[in-house]
Amino acid sequence: MMLSPEIVITTILTLIISIVITRVLIPWVIHSCTSQGITTVDAHKPNKPVIAEAGGLAPLLGFIFTILIIVFIWENISWENVMPQKQPEIFEPLLAGLLSVVIAGLIGFLDDVFKIRWRDKILLGFLPAIPLMALKVGTSKINFGFLGIIDFGNLISLPYPIGYINLYSLIIIPLMVNFAFNSFNMLAGFNGLEVGNGTISLAIILIAALFVGNPIVTLFVTSLLGGFLVLLRYNWYPAKILIGDTGTLTLGTGIVVALIIGNMDRLAVGLFGLHFINFLLFFVYIYTHQTAKIATVNDEGNIVAPCPYTVYWFLPYFLKNISERKNVVIILLIHTIIALSILIISLPAFTPA
Repeated sequence: MMLSPEIVITTILTLIISIVITRVLIPWVIHSCTSQGITTVDAHKPNKPVIAEAGGLAPLLGFIFTILIIVFIWENISWENVMPQKQPEIFEPLLAGLLSVVIAGLIGFLDDVFKIRWRDKILLGFLPAIPLMALKVGTSKINFGFLGIIDFGNLISLPYPIGYINLYSLIIIPLMVNFAFNSFNMLAGFNGLEVGNGTISLAIILIAALFVGNPIVTLFVTSLLGGFLVLLRYNWYPAKILIGDTGTLTLGTGIVVALIIGNMDRLAVGLFGLHFINFLLFFVYIYTHQTAKIATVNDEGNIVAPCPYTVYWFLPYFLKNISERKNVVIILLIHTIIALSILIISLPAFTPA
């Protein structure tokens, strides 16, 4: 499909703004977290260094400011043949998505500072879905391939004056957001794993958005992607800062919100495939009553996993000679292959914007 020059230019502009803002903010976040004691032990290093946490705050702020700047330019500066044609209807889902990510990031930051119990986060995971539910973002029609298209907005009808119940907004959206919110946070713990996973997922969505010419998803995803690309440099092994729940909850929510806004629900199979497997393994972990909660490292710097019941412990448990960096690279490669495969299969089903 021929890409619109306006969308390509806007994408590049958005990416640059997000990268610049986040790059400026990261040193400040590292200094602030360190001075305020928002730190944690990098447990998978032989010397157990104490480094800053809540690194996800920088790309979260970069995401917020980038969207507001682009919307300001879009509305107040006439750039003919540069910005896409003004479409007022795009701002409702865009700002609803922005609010959802802000809510998730705020919960994550509170968790990094005050340590919220994981049981409470199960309930809190529904909060970021409220803006999407209230504004009925996304379409209730989902294409299930050979099963056909099912409209979840008209499945249940009640007597007058109630009419139809929108199951997509009331049930599916909150469940999708909650799963992404919590499952992304569960597949975490190694340098570069969460940020690498998230940037790959955002890049896949960006490819799909450019393919269909969707300016809303393009702007939304690029605003997140630029910041987390910068953070990846600081979070890659050996990490100078960890992203904390501020970053994981922002990423998980941002990815699923982009899929909902762009009606790209099918991509969730590829982007959250490993997270779903990790989620199932968690119940096996609980059932076997494992006492060890974290992996350690030996004198050679290889991971010593207490059991194989997480995606990131599986290889170290059986191979015995996997370093943290190598383990992360393999997981990200597997994630990329799965995500690209689902993208290729799903592209023909996406409707051009």
